Amino acid sequence: MKFLYSVEDMERMYENPWLTDRERKVFDLYYRRGWRIEDIAAEIEMQRSTVDRALRSIRKKSARML
Repeated sequence: MKFLYSVEDMERMYENPWLTDRERKVFDLYYRRGWRIEDIAAEIEMQRSTVDRALRSIRKKSARML
């Protein structure tokens, strides 16, 4: 499920100090640029399941922050 963030929320989440570098990259590609999970996995050379885990972690952190 894709969360819908406002522009302000996306900026706050991108600057979130709790995000790891990998999560920040996944956030940028998935939410800000609209890439598909498979394309992200190919771009940053990781498995699809790893991208899924990063997105779950981002959602948990965003729920705490927003």
